[in-house]
Amino acid sequence: MAGQRRKLTVFDRSMIEVRLCDSWGVRAIARDLDRSAGMISDEINRHGGATSYRAQAAATQAEADRRLTGRRPVLAHDGELFGRVARLLRLGWSPEQISGRRKRMEAGTEQPPGLSVSHEAIYTAIYALPRGELRRELISYLRQDKPMRGRKPKGSERRGKLCNMTNIKERPEEIEGRLVPGHWEGDLILGTGGASAIGTLVERTSRFVVLVHMPTRKSDVVASAFSGALNAIPASLRKTLTYDQGKEMAQHESVALSTGMRIFFADPHSPWQRGSNENTNGLLRQYFPKGTALSGLDQDDLDIVADSLNSRPRKTLDYATPSEQFSMLLAGQAGVNKVFGVGVRSGT
Repeated sequence: MAGQRRKLTVFDRSMIEVRLCDSWGVRAIARDLDRSAGMISDEINRHGGATSYRAQAAATQAEADRRLTGRRPVLAHDGELFGRVARLLRLGWSPEQISGRRKRMEAGTEQPPGLSVSHEAIYTAIYALPRGELRRELISYLRQDKPMRGRKPKGSERRGKLCNMTNIKERPEEIEGRLVPGHWEGDLILGTGGASAIGTLVERTSRFVVLVHMPTRKSDVVASAFSGALNAIPASLRKTLTYDQGKEMAQHESVALSTGMRIFFADPHSPWQRGSNENTNGLLRQYFPKGTALSGLDQDDLDIVADSLNSRPRKTLDYATPSEQFSMLLAGQAGVNKVFGVGVRSGT
């Protein structure tokens, strides 16, 4: 349809040059090329006028103009701002911390205007780096040093499906408020190549942490180890366990039968549904960085780390410690002769 605005091709510009030499008018050329008269007029005036228009020179200039237009990256890899961001990453700052701090600095007098940058722009700039040492280095400073960014596509889940699962949506509402003790969240943290692991259990009310020695990730070993750790806790403080859908919990029915607990499973790729456990796993990476071989650790080593975590005051507990909160829970249980102030052994 005449008047449709599309980019001019090399052929279009050649025809404009030929038609101008034949003394065609702008409207005639526009009809011939199925372009608007305004577009043809702008093209001719922009590149020398009717008497000096040359197709090759117009095409070259149009390509140069195109390269100068468009959206430029906020963080050019060879720019000063990217260098500053890289230095802060090396100091252990996260992209969110860098972004938040720079916005604060921009509002004051510590830096000139224009230096604020969003955390998404930082992530984009890092993952847009060409493959090489700098890209690997900067990715390693991120909290989750994934080689690629973004969610896994749907249908990429290849783990074995668990049978007879009870979804977290069926979990009693009273658990959400964290007012009733005895509800736990569980998971594994993995060592080098996923060959070694540590079981983690967190009580939702007190945030008390129990670490469980896992010789392997086989489901029977995991079931036995978790059962032993949970059975060391009074029955009144082991009501439910919420886990992800890892195939290491294939024998969850055995754990439920052994401990008397109901076991619920979070939805795939929904870590916020087990927020206490995910937060604890992040804290544990201070002791066991990614890539650490965990197979050389025994239960005594894990109890020491658990004691350290349980002795930290928590803001969410009004700066009480998980050990103090859990001791209060244990002290209130009938038949308990002593208060557990530190880690609970797994019994394995």
